Amino acid sequence: MNSILTSLHQSLKALARPRMALLIFLPPVLSFVFLFALFVSFWPAWISGLTGFFSSLTAVSWMTSITGLTDFAYWCSVVFLILLFIPMVFLFAVVMTSLFVMPIVLKWVGDVDFRGLEKKKGGTLIGSVWNTLSATLIFLMLFVVTLPLWFLPGLQIVVPLMLASWLNKKVFLYDVLQDYASKDERHLIAARNSKALYGLGLLLGLLSYIPLAFFFVPVLLALSYTYYCLNALQSLRKGES
Repeated sequence: MNSILTSLHQSLKALARPRMALLIFLPPVLSFVFLFALFVSFWPAWISGLTGFFSSLTAVSWMTSITGLTDFAYWCSVVFLILLFIPMVFLFAVVMTSLFVMPIVLKWVGDVDFRGLEKKKGGTLIGSVWNTLSATLIFLMLFVVTLPLWFLPGLQIVVPLMLASWLNKKVFLYDVLQDYASKDERHLIAARNSKALYGLGLLLGLLSYIPLAFFFVPVLLALSYTYYCLNALQSLRKGES
């Protein structure tokens, strides 16, 4: 827990640097605008399709007969799309941060706070892109498979949060360590710090549900994983020496 708090403290300090502030809003704003336009464009078609789907479910028919609301399936569709919007914007923002912002963040943090840390080049840019895209595909598959759980109270937030935490860990661990760590070091850090890396993603993922906080969470994620992983790499090498 101390390592998580230390990385968060370092990240918040770095976030206050003027040039870092320029990157804060870029991924979430672009993701929000793109998906908002997408949802608005396809809203009628999606609502129509989902309403037909929900109407065919026994549970929804039962709730309709109990409540007397003839448009119950319609409102289920509306709520579903609204709940879907937040994790989808978060997903797009994380992918954009990984592909375009992370290299800049890593260079700035490395040059200032980890100048003496040897780069062993255990990963590649192609490996980073493949890791991000494959993790995103797995995330989407798991997201679709777990959609039935959204009918259980509270899981509409818990399930996307758990999946997003896994995505954060999978994507940012490789991005941070691809230049600095050897392949063996990266695997060792992933194994030794698995729970902490997952917990860090979980904690910051929770922030995305707070109004307006979402707009700085993706870059804060990049910074937090950068500090956590490079601190862990430093500790690993000191322990080996």
